[in-house]
Amino acid sequence: CPLPIAALLCPANSYYDPCMTGCPATCVDRQAPQNCSRPCMEGCACTSGFLLSGDTCVPEANCGCLFEGNYYSQGEYSVSENCTRQCRCEANGQMNCSALSCAEDEVCKIQNGQRGCYPPSTALCHIYGDPHYSTFDGKLHHFQGACNYTVVTGCDNSSVGFSITTRNEHRGSQSWTALNSVALSMEGLHIELRKNKAVYINGALASLPASPAPGVTISLSGSYVRVSTGLGLQLQFNGDHELLVNVSEEYKGKLCGLCGTYTGSPEDDFTRPDGVVVPDFNDFGNSWMVPDDEWPCDPATGPPVSCSPEEEEEAEQRCAILTQLGSAFQPCHAVLPPNTYFESCVYDQCATGGSTEQLCNDLEAY
Repeated sequence: CPLPIAALLCPANSYYDPCMTGCPATCVDRQAPQNCSRPCMEGCACTSGFLLSGDTCVPEANCGCLFEGNYYSQGEYSVSENCTRQCRCEANGQMNCSALSCAEDEVCKIQNGQRGCYPPSTALCHIYGDPHYSTFDGKLHHFQGACNYTVVTGCDNSSVGFSITTRNEHRGSQSWTALNSVALSMEGLHIELRKNKAVYINGALASLPASPAPGVTISLSGSYVRVSTGLGLQLQFNGDHELLVNVSEEYKGKLCGLCGTYTGSPEDDFTRPDGVVVPDFNDFGNSWMVPDDEWPCDPATGPPVSCSPEEEEEAEQRCAILTQLGSAFQPCHAVLPPNTYFESCVYDQCATGGSTEQLCNDLEAY
């Protein structure tokens, strides 16, 4: 009679057995069949002289290593949690360990299922419009304060080597604000990015490109003034309403401010300077206000803007180009989901009474 289909599918170094042991011998437990109480089963049994290593039958001499409670196949690596030790499973079940240290431009993390030293990824905080804050962890809020605020700094007074603040201003309406200028403070260096792409370095107007300190460059890049640093930080400001802050993964879990915490979860983004996570974005936003004698302001923030159902429907129709299939923006959807930008666009249209300029700002931001 013909062999069962399973018999034709058995991998190398194994054979079909209609009643093989329910506890096959493995590299970890070679005596498993002798202590087995399970009934026999149909399957692929390892050929004599071979043992299961994971799901593969290997020669007994090629068995892997049992190390710190985990089994590793021959050739597999184990890297310690802080990437200070790397061990490789060699022949005859021996783990060969050596010291490991990540380079300055690497971080210890798990990538594709393997812990090791890898180039850091980056996270983006995007501030735009009136203003909308898309935090490093993707949380969207619409804080409308008109003072000076810290958007990125180290948590708990810990130094990350820089802090970023923004002055916000009312633009023709007390119900909404936008960025006026951006300031980056580093050791011995204060860079102000003002309207119309004016740049001040330690209080003096600068011409671009400029390199005011080792590793720091300021230049024009498309419609932005770009500040690059050797600290794993980059700023881009369009001289009007839009700021992009890119930070390296080395800052993960170390940042606070209106751009959030960069912990990988948006749940703790509304963390105040005292470490308390609050639900209200006005409470959160006002807690990051910076005293600024040169920027008089009213710290009071009003309730979120609202519009009638008819006005909201009109706003959604104006902003629909961001999400519509077949629109000019559809090719971008796979790279950057448009939902939060659509929400911000509708918010802006309600706040500004349907401003075409604000609509263009939101489309440009996406």
